[in-house]
Amino acid sequence: MINLRRLFLLSVILSASLPTNAEEKKPPVITFDDHVRPIFAQACASCHNPDKKSADLDLTNYSALMQGGASGEVIEPGDASASYLYALVTHQDEPSMPPESPKIADEKIETLRKWIDGGVLENAGSSAKAAKKKKFDLALAAPSTARPETVPMPARLSLQPVLFTPDRTAIDALATSPWAPLAAVSSQKQVLLYHTETLELLGVLPFPEGTPRVLKFSRNGGLLLCGGGVAGASGRVVVWDIHSGRRIIEIGDELDEVLAADISSDQTLIALGGPQRVVRIYATETGQLLHEIRKHTDWITALEFSPDSVLLATGDRNGGLQVWEGWTGREYLTLKGHTAAVTSVSWRSDSNLLASSCEDSTIRLWEMENGGAVKNWGAHGGGALSVEFTRDGRLFSCGRDRIPKTWDQNGTQQLAFEAFGDLALEATYCDETHRAISGDFSGEIRVHDSTNGTRLGQLVSNAPLLETRLKQADESLLAAQSEFKPISEVYQTAQSALQQISTEVAAAQKVAAEAKQESDRAATALAAAQATMTQAASENAVASTAVDALAISVPMLKEAAEKAAAAAAQLPNDANLIAAAQTIRTTADTKVSEMTSAKGIAATKFAALQQAQQALDSAQRLAGDAAAARTSAEQAEQMLVAKRKPAEDAFNAAKQAHDPAAAAVASARQAVSRWTAEIEFDRELKKLHQQRLDSEQQLALLEAQHATSQEAADVAKSNADQARAELAAAQAELAKNDADYNTAIAAVEAAKAAATSATEAKQNAAAGVETLDQVIVKLGDAAVKAEQALNLASDDATLIALVGQLKSATAEKTKQLEAGRADLVAKTQAEQLAIAGVAEGEARASGLLAMQQSLKQKVAEATAMVTTLETKTADAIQAVQVDEVHVSQSQSNLATINQAIATLQGLSI
Repeated sequence: MINLRRLFLLSVILSASLPTNAEEKKPPVITFDDHVRPIFAQACASCHNPDKKSADLDLTNYSALMQGGASGEVIEPGDASASYLYALVTHQDEPSMPPESPKIADEKIETLRKWIDGGVLENAGSSAKAAKKKKFDLALAAPSTARPETVPMPARLSLQPVLFTPDRTAIDALATSPWAPLAAVSSQKQVLLYHTETLELLGVLPFPEGTPRVLKFSRNGGLLLCGGGVAGASGRVVVWDIHSGRRIIEIGDELDEVLAADISSDQTLIALGGPQRVVRIYATETGQLLHEIRKHTDWITALEFSPDSVLLATGDRNGGLQVWEGWTGREYLTLKGHTAAVTSVSWRSDSNLLASSCEDSTIRLWEMENGGAVKNWGAHGGGALSVEFTRDGRLFSCGRDRIPKTWDQNGTQQLAFEAFGDLALEATYCDETHRAISGDFSGEIRVHDSTNGTRLGQLVSNAPLLETRLKQADESLLAAQSEFKPISEVYQTAQSALQQISTEVAAAQKVAAEAKQESDRAATALAAAQATMTQAASENAVASTAVDALAISVPMLKEAAEKAAAAAAQLPNDANLIAAAQTIRTTADTKVSEMTSAKGIAATKFAALQQAQQALDSAQRLAGDAAAARTSAEQAEQMLVAKRKPAEDAFNAAKQAHDPAAAAVASARQAVSRWTAEIEFDRELKKLHQQRLDSEQQLALLEAQHATSQEAADVAKSNADQARAELAAAQAELAKNDADYNTAIAAVEAAKAAATSATEAKQNAAAGVETLDQVIVKLGDAAVKAEQALNLASDDATLIALVGQLKSATAEKTKQLEAGRADLVAKTQAEQLAIAGVAEGEARASGLLAMQQSLKQKVAEATAMVTTLETKTADAIQAVQVDEVHVSQSQSNLATINQAIATLQGLSI
């Protein structure tokens, strides 16, 4: 019975100690406060704390960490691989962290990775930060220095200047495309694009940030970079797509204007500098500041990436010239030699040689192995202000001596162009058209043929407004039309006179031709009549000859026949004679017939001869008349042709004056049409650009709203998931309680059964003890009686044996009684334990039953909470779907606008 109780209690203890589903452990949420701060405190805080911000970075504070340091943001939420700090900690980038030490433990690095990829949670109550969108996707697979398959040229762009000033200003920046006949010219608040062969304006790119101070085409020619701003106030770098003219990047927020800037050939980096003496390198992908270089001691005036993107050269106003590693910003070389302001730098196409120009009048060439100056020469007295490598390795430069020049790499001057009237500030070379383009302080821009120095034309930085161009075109058209009117009248008079005489000549020529045709026909008819007459005469003569011959032979044959017949009559028996007479008669008859026929033929031929004679006479008359008419018509034609020559001379003279005047009118009219169309194009393009801007802003708001809705939906879903988990836990707890209660009830029933059995056993034991007590008493009484009888008969063996038996039985039963009493005590204790077990089981069952109601209430509340949160989740998801529809509609609208712009510009997208 004791073992049963122990088993029962053990089952209760074990059932109470089993874990529920709600108690199952989830993966820990990694936060800054709980997991990341301790790592930084141990490995980084000695150098990156509020009192000692190495690289201006504090790692002891969440907000300070997310703000970043001198190189910009160091954490990219949701993307550890793109996070600068993670790259330093894993020693994938320089400078490795901790400095001059092994990497921190792998499990700590894994914690950092999970924290960043998980949305950089500050604490358990924070929401994950969304990963940043890439601002731009310009990166190329490799640095682009080869000719592209399609040479980038502008599609149709607006030609409307942002503003127009009648006076020219100094040329601050010029640039030419490496692969296209395209030049960029700086102007106030705008950049002008020109075709270097036709010198035609191709487009205007607005730069409302201020004055462009630097222009650079990307190495593949597809992009144009512009840096500038407002002196002492602001600076910015922008990048346009050359084909569409669309602004695609805005970089930097300087406190002064940008004086030098460039984009790497792989299009991943943009570097800029200016009066603040700091070189800043940005990532084009995100716009993130990657490096700040603060070694220059004066304004940064020149800057350019090497063609392979590996190096970055920078020069300042104090003669400092540095070369840096493009991607890391680490110092590579210091180039010493210039004694005044470095004005420009330019790399040779192989990235092994750097050219620099300086106010000390020199141009220097630097090799990149050790930074040695391999060549230098005095290029421009007073100061060299601009230098640029050409594709074939020559150099084009200009300076304070006002003379643009080309050089070979030995510093030998190849060609000096005509001198400007003022300082020559900018020089750039178009490799596609071999045009040398340079500009001076007065704002004049000249275009020269680099092969012979011939000036081919000029570019202007102050292009007139389209309305001004239209007005000038209208005035030119009116002047051309006014000049053209009298010339046109003379031309029309001469043309009418010439047309009149030409008509008369044509008519006379037609008459003469018809007369000739008629004369020719008459001559042909005459010849035919003559031939017919000859034929008829010949045939008539033949017929007459035949008749004449028969007229002689027929009488003879008749006479011969008569005589032969007479002879045959005389010799009636002479058969031969009779036969001969008959043959002669037949022959004579035949000839008579032939003669008759020949006379008929002769009559016919004679009639034909007479008819032919009549036809010949008629043809001779007609031929004579036609010849006379032809002669008359030809004489009339000759007279009119003689009159046409003066009319032609007068017309030709009028035409010589008319055609240029008409061309001038057509050209002026074409100019009016062109500028009218350009104004309408500009108006429509601006309208579409504004619509695109509005649509982009609306899309950004909708995307932000969608992100907020998505975040709310995620939170609602998370809350619903948590509520469902809590409901499941409550349901599991209730189910366990039900199971435990049923087990407890079963245990109570089992305990009651055990108690009943124990009571029955105790009662049976008590009955056995009572029976033994009675038996022992009776045996005792019997033994007394037997002893009394034995006392009376002491020798009675039977009585002696009976007394012995009674005493033995009494002793045995007494032992049995003692055992029965012990068993009764044990069974009584077992009964008490069983009864106690029943009480304990009933108490546990009662407790479980009492707990059941609260658990049911808990399940009901959790169910209600799940229903509520599922409704909220459904509403949130519906809101997300609605926002997705709105975003999709906005994207579709933006795509439509972009398509309209592309169609207007003649682009394909």
